[in-house]
Amino acid sequence: MTEVKKKLVFIVNPKAGITPKSKVVIELLAGNIIPSSRFVPEVIFTERAGHATEIAKTALEKGIDIIVASGGDGTVNEVACALVDTDIPMGILPAGSGNGLARCLGISMNYALALRTIIRGNTKLMDVATVNEKLFTSIAGIGFDAFVAQKFAESSIRGMISYMQIILKEFSAYKPLTYSITIDGTEIEKHALMVTVANSDQFGFNTRIAPQAKVDDGFLDICVIRKMPAAQLLSVGYHTMRGTLEKTGYIEYFKGKEITINNVHDPLMNIDGEPVTVKSPISISIKPLSLRVIVP
Repeated sequence: MTEVKKKLVFIVNPKAGITPKSKVVIELLAGNIIPSSRFVPEVIFTERAGHATEIAKTALEKGIDIIVASGGDGTVNEVACALVDTDIPMGILPAGSGNGLARCLGISMNYALALRTIIRGNTKLMDVATVNEKLFTSIAGIGFDAFVAQKFAESSIRGMISYMQIILKEFSAYKPLTYSITIDGTEIEKHALMVTVANSDQFGFNTRIAPQAKVDDGFLDICVIRKMPAAQLLSVGYHTMRGTLEKTGYIEYFKGKEITINNVHDPLMNIDGEPVTVKSPISISIKPLSLRVIVP
């Protein structure tokens, strides 16, 4: 009996990452990594913001078996928007700058290994969350991280070096704000450099802002970071990479399922690495085990 071939769609953001990677994707697909005896791959390039969601929805209507996001966390976010509450698995081919969700899930940054993960097809259900009904898979933050995300989006230089340059340039002048935060009905007030709500453990680049966060535990980790002296930035950066930020004394962690941030006027937020302006009050909710992803 002939095995029915699975249909794959690779949704490729040609602008993602530090260098153009679309050509590499095509070369790998044309080689021997994806066996033609088992799979029928198709590659579609995005042309604008939101296009990946449109492509993924069309793929669902066509009965595609596996939909792969090839780009950064923004591309992953757009594809996930179409696949939440379906049983069609999302693969990730990490081609962005930070690749936060891929790293959290243990997906290799090596294209060949990531493709082999997709071929094996092991899946798990993960949580996602929403900010005022806008979905995020990894991180939603307000304050300095959103400010940096905006500056990064405006920069022509990608990668970790660009992020660090922006942080070092803007940190001293940035003024912390006071946030009124309600977590599962309990209200707290915090004067903070930034407030990050984490589903995954990191922003990307292995910067683990919330090392205890798990994508399948039904909770969000709320990270409240106070502004530290500029002289402590390198130490804080080191501990962020090590996943030991709590040792610095500048961060508090909370867990919750329903979070509201009040009294913020048209705030800028970092949502999966993309700067997005939302309205106050900000309502953040968990959607447990609502997205199927392919994992090693």
